[in-house]
Amino acid sequence: MKYLRILLSYICGLTYMAWMCLLPKKPLSRVCDKSRPSLVVTFTSYGRRVGTTVIHVLKSLLLQSHRPDRIVLWLDNVNFSSENIPLKLARFCSKYGVEIRFCEDIRSYKKLVPALELCPDDILVTVDDDLVYKRGFLKSLYEAHLQTPTQILCTLAHCPRVKDGYFLPYREWKQNVTKMGNEAVFPLGGAGTLYPPHSLFKDVSNKELFMKLAPQADDIWFWAMAVMAGTKHRLIDFGYAFYQIDLLYQKLHSNSSLMSSNLHKDCNDVQIRSIMEYYNDLYNKWSSVS
Repeated sequence: MKYLRILLSYICGLTYMAWMCLLPKKPLSRVCDKSRPSLVVTFTSYGRRVGTTVIHVLKSLLLQSHRPDRIVLWLDNVNFSSENIPLKLARFCSKYGVEIRFCEDIRSYKKLVPALELCPDDILVTVDDDLVYKRGFLKSLYEAHLQTPTQILCTLAHCPRVKDGYFLPYREWKQNVTKMGNEAVFPLGGAGTLYPPHSLFKDVSNKELFMKLAPQADDIWFWAMAVMAGTKHRLIDFGYAFYQIDLLYQKLHSNSSLMSSNLHKDCNDVQIRSIMEYYNDLYNKWSSVS
């Protein structure tokens, strides 16, 4: 049954990709309304995905019922430059107004940290480079933001579990929650997470610090930075916002995936512990904002 679910998810993703190819797509507007913060979708990619999955992610973002003002793809400046981007991707981005920017290689942190520096006063939505997104997900996030403009919003989350004032191991948390409830949530950034302007603690862009405390766990770091800033997280009631398009490859090469390293080898627990030892009032702050 496990492998059947994987296969069905992959088939749904492929079907959605084919459907997107048939729909007309419009370039992003180059004129921004300066009377309000821009809605910016930001994400990163690496390796083979730059030439395989990224273009499909972009198609799904351009087809959103509420279109973003900007889409920014961040690539590391060690392995990529304007000279070696896949030609098909470069032409697509040029045609539809998608920005490709280069930054320091700070691993998965590239999805958000450079955008915080580029667009400090804008609304940022993080996505992943191996998922295609349903047409209404960005609209749902933005409408929820208008209702609660100071909260960080997500479409998929884990729910931390505690005992005697300590977090239980990450693998014992309630996983992949999509329905709103009374539990505190831990957003999964790749599934679609909206960050209002100035919602994260001042240390969020401290590269030396996050690469020391949580080098493989950007979601944990961003969650901690929200807690330290006193920002509340909220799960919107949208359901799964995406379809998988690279799942089969990941299952066949599971040893190289970040999820495998973090969850199955318990690296997340090590990194949570490191952050909590550095910010010794993190648990108390989390209890007060949850």
